[in-house]
Amino acid sequence: MVLKLQVNIYSPEDNADKINGFTIVVDVLRAFSVSYFINANNPRKYIVVDSIEQAFKLKEIITDSLLIGERQGIKINVFDFSNSPTEIINQDFTNKTIIHTTTAGTKGLIVQKITNEVVAGSFVNLNALVEYIYNKKINVVNIYCTAPKNVTIGEEDYYFAEYLKSILLGNPLNFLTIVEKLKLGTGKGFSEKGFAPYSDFAYCMELNRFNKILSKKIVNNHDYQIELEEIY
Repeated sequence: MVLKLQVNIYSPEDNADKINGFTIVVDVLRAFSVSYFINANNPRKYIVVDSIEQAFKLKEIITDSLLIGERQGIKINVFDFSNSPTEIINQDFTNKTIIHTTTAGTKGLIVQKITNEVVAGSFVNLNALVEYIYNKKINVVNIYCTAPKNVTIGEEDYYFAEYLKSILLGNPLNFLTIVEKLKLGTGKGFSEKGFAPYSDFAYCMELNRFNKILSKKIVNNHDYQIELEEIY
C-alpha cells in the first residue's frame, strides 16, 4: 500500500515552530534507538530533559529514578548509564523512573511544537512508524533529524529520513547498502578504541527490532514537562 502523502525532511537549522502536523524526531545513533531499549525494560515512567542540572534535580526528588545520558557521546559523570543500548539491554527498569538527556536527540524532541503529534523514530522501529502512518491515514509526514546537515557525525539521521521516505512513497532504498555506507562513516567511531562499543552501532541498526512507537507527552509538572509514552 502506498499513500498519497507529502514527506518533509528537516534539520536543526530549520525553525521547529514552523513545522506543522505529525512529526518524527530522529536520532539513530543513539538517543531514539536507546529509547526503545529503555521502553523494552518496562520503566514506570520515562522522562526527557534538556539539561544535566535538571536531570540531577529530578534524581533527588523522584524515588527509584535512574539517569541515562551523554554529552558529545561520552557518559555523563555519575549518571547510572550512558546513552548506550549495550549498557541497558539486560537491565530491568520495573518500578524505575528513567530520566534521559542527550546532546542532540532529547533537545530535538523538546523544541517541537506542543500542538503537533511528535514521536521518536529510528531504524529499530521503522516498520511500526510506517504502519502507524498508514493506519492513521496521515498525509503529511515531517521527519526532524536532530543532527546537523552535511557532517559525518549524524549522517545516519538523514539516511534514515531518506529510507523512510522511500518506503512511504513506494520506491524503497536498499537498507543493507545504507548500513555499509554508515560503517565507513559514523560507524567508525564505534569500536574498542572509539567513544562507544561497536555493539551500540549494531543494536541501533537492527531494523524493526521493536514494533512500538513512543510519543511525546506534555505533562503538567513544575519540575519537568516532557515524558515519552508508548502509543503503539
